[in-house]
Amino acid sequence: MSIGLSLPDIPASETVGIPARFSGLVAAAHPDGGALVSGRMIGSPARHVVAAELREFSGFEANFGIVAKHMIEHAKEVREAPTAKIGASLALKTICQAVLNRISVTYLLSGRAPRLDELRFVLHEKAPWVELFYDPRLSLEDFELNPDQGPAELFALSICFDDIIQVFHRELGRRKVAPSVFYSTVAVSITSPFLVLRRHGAKPPEVASVMRAYLASLGKKINDGIVWRQRELAGQIEYAPRRKACCLKYALPSKPHLCSTCSRSTQTTFFDEVKGPVGGHSLPDGR
Repeated sequence: MSIGLSLPDIPASETVGIPARFSGLVAAAHPDGGALVSGRMIGSPARHVVAAELREFSGFEANFGIVAKHMIEHAKEVREAPTAKIGASLALKTICQAVLNRISVTYLLSGRAPRLDELRFVLHEKAPWVELFYDPRLSLEDFELNPDQGPAELFALSICFDDIIQVFHRELGRRKVAPSVFYSTVAVSITSPFLVLRRHGAKPPEVASVMRAYLASLGKKINDGIVWRQRELAGQIEYAPRRKACCLKYALPSKPHLCSTCSRSTQTTFFDEVKGPVGGHSLPDGR
């Protein structure tokens, strides 16, 4: 059975200290999982990046339509997506991982949410499409976290997500990807660090608990992108994340697989025991 959890279903106390709780999941998982997650943090521009290529958010917002068009064309011509809608869905998954996922990881590992005016974007007409960095003029002092502002960081994170998601929706959402599929993809990209740790041995109840609190903190549309499959074990109700809407109809004909978070799948690999030092599921997490 799958249910949608509304914001009041999550106790307010559970939204406090989400980064600290996430660090506990990192510690409980195999080190390879933590390394994969930490590798996604936002950093300073790499050596190959020319300062003149760095765009502020306004530049990203004004020019992303061109990038989105190239991404859809690439999906059709190279990846053989049969329609523009499938191309847009594939582009959305790619861009959400390139931008939203990295912002999410940076908050979860540092406790501090990136601000839009701190971020710089490099836009390309081919992969990697968009590179995300901090403004190279910022110093370490600019990233110091005031513990008393912990809850305010979640609010800042939500604002950052909302502004970027609006750009994605304008170019890849409306009349291209259905709202339920759009926000499921957004939610999976934001929470995929948890799925990485789950695949590397973090326990399902602990992962689901922090995921639920995190999603509930980010607003109704993102929160509703995930529904929760339940099971009872030893008298306790456990939860597994599922996409609200299946993206299979947007998948490439050559790869009609069900991802591990697919609402259509009869499997719930989230609950499976992880075997071996690293483990992992046979199904991808929807990236």
